[in-house]
Amino acid sequence: MGATETSTDAERSGGVPWRSPVLLAVLAATLMTPMDVPLISSALPEIKSVFGVSDARAGLFVTLYALPGILLAPVIGALADRIGRRYVLAGTLAVFGLAGTAIAFTSDFAVALGLRVLQGFAAGSVLSALAMTVVGDRYTGRRHDSVMGVTSAMLSLGTAAYPVVGGYLAVFAWNAPFLMYALTLPVAGLVLVALDEPASPPGDDDRGYVREAIRLVPACRAAALYGVMFASFTLLFGGLYTALPFYLSTAFGFAPTTVGLVTSAVLLTTAVVSTQNGRLAARASTTTLLTAGFAAYAVGFLGVALAATPPSLVGALLVFGVGSGLVTPTLFAGLSALAPDHVRGGVMSLQTTTIGISQAIGPALFTLLGGAIGYQGTLLCGSVGAALGAAVLGVLWLDS
Repeated sequence: MGATETSTDAERSGGVPWRSPVLLAVLAATLMTPMDVPLISSALPEIKSVFGVSDARAGLFVTLYALPGILLAPVIGALADRIGRRYVLAGTLAVFGLAGTAIAFTSDFAVALGLRVLQGFAAGSVLSALAMTVVGDRYTGRRHDSVMGVTSAMLSLGTAAYPVVGGYLAVFAWNAPFLMYALTLPVAGLVLVALDEPASPPGDDDRGYVREAIRLVPACRAAALYGVMFASFTLLFGGLYTALPFYLSTAFGFAPTTVGLVTSAVLLTTAVVSTQNGRLAARASTTTLLTAGFAAYAVGFLGVALAATPPSLVGALLVFGVGSGLVTPTLFAGLSALAPDHVRGGVMSLQTTTIGISQAIGPALFTLLGGAIGYQGTLLCGSVGAALGAAVLGVLWLDS
């Protein structure tokens, strides 16, 4: 079992141990994870131009990157349970950084795409799942919820900042954003130094591991939490990241830079709310927080669809950001607490697969609806879907 850093009194207080080397390593690793797509999305037009490829082929930098992480996340999570978080997290950070940095030094599109696929084996969502597994190992009680909140906030901060950073760097050179991946290498070193937990004792074989995980994890609660996660991230990837930019450009005439700034404001709101997860979890149940979050999704989408002025539009989007700040860390904390240390990596890694499936389905669903009924109608459908989600959550009991 992993060592727990907190005393009973500290757990009750819910304070964040900012001086802990373990926490610093977790936050640093988490900050690296949103580099996967947000950092290079702004450079895709330049990649298309430099390599002389079509929009669809340039888009393979995103599509092909996502596939290995979806398929291999449970394997990597199980490996972390068998040999320890320290080496697996440090190793995936190193692969993520080396493959990403190498893309900056190639002039062959096929080689660049192959390196991107290799980078996908250590996808950012895999890294975040491993980092949150460490949080589940080390912290309990209110401190667990508080640390999970600041970890989720770090994820949102990176997601908000990297599109701006990547766009700025791409102005100078198409490959400049890829040099940022080199930052993951010292973070991998920090993880090796800071994490010292012993590996969990291995089981008799892999089949024994799977049987143990199935026996120990409460299946109904796990299915419910993963289902809520799928719905939440489908709304996020489909609505916020896909339908919203099209709607803002057509209905309000926003330039891409303005769209990016608006999206960043939403994610910053999510980050701020996420930092309060420990306090909120002490005052409200998991079901209450998730229900309130989906209600905020519904109000946010409705407000965006009906907004007549930019200020009212931004206000509605900030409400959506509050909803994400309530839902995301609550889900991460709930999943982290599902299983004991020696199978937690495998359980947490399934969130990578769930998020990846949402990332594939959400944009396709929302663009299909957008082509059929327009993006204003699509956002209204998103509002109705989120409201139904809130209603369903209101009658469920997802609390431990």
